[in-house]
Amino acid sequence: MIVEARNDTVNLLGALTKNHWQTIKAAANLLLKRNPAGIIINCSGITECTEEGAETFADAQAYIQKHGARIVLCDIPEHVMEVLRRVPGVRSQLPVACTMAQARASLGLPSAYETTEAPTEKIVLLPVWEGMNAPYAAQHALHMTKDQHAVLHIVYILLVPQKLALTTPMPEQEERAHRTLTELEEMARRARVKVEKRVERCRDLARGIVTAAEQERASQLILGITPGDMSAANGLLTTVLQKAPCEVLVVRAPAAVGQTG
Repeated sequence: MIVEARNDTVNLLGALTKNHWQTIKAAANLLLKRNPAGIIINCSGITECTEEGAETFADAQAYIQKHGARIVLCDIPEHVMEVLRRVPGVRSQLPVACTMAQARASLGLPSAYETTEAPTEKIVLLPVWEGMNAPYAAQHALHMTKDQHAVLHIVYILLVPQKLALTTPMPEQEERAHRTLTELEEMARRARVKVEKRVERCRDLARGIVTAAEQERASQLILGITPGDMSAANGLLTTVLQKAPCEVLVVRAPAAVGQTG
């Protein structure tokens, strides 16, 4: 189970096979401090739910009632609802909305997340993935970030095959992602550049990059291209240049430079 806290919403992703309320509560409390009007727990990403996992909702219900917490759950899949119906009293007392829009309306939240505060820092995004020359692209990203007094956000795009669930453990690939991010973070430290890093799991590289740019609210995206399969590179470039919500700078590594990842 992945618990993702973003803006005013806690997103639950993956299999709910045990009680995860303590983890969810920590994320919810963090968002409630930032959003006193209320927050949403989005359940649409739950792929499986057992009766033990359903205890998460029982504890959530008890917490909401005890503290009067302004929390609404939404988009609970039908297969999860079937399990909840077997837990006495939970489904009837949980504050549940059918859709995200209904949850926002119930809490009096805007139709989309808004903030009255202007971003205080510019964000340069460097997406990296297996097979690209990440250190070469990072050199350019660090120069751009330093020149603009920005923050470098490094997102490792971890591609998950269609035959696997999006949250399926991939130990070898995850270890390579960790090594790459650690290497790039050390480069940023030496350059005295503020950096944040994370992994984004997705099915399609171009879509993953565009999604990362949207989520990170990037002002500039550094797209590293390594010589090789240019037909694939051209497809990637076309999609990212058309759909990215920010300026895109394309960096092409020299053909003689070895690939890493």
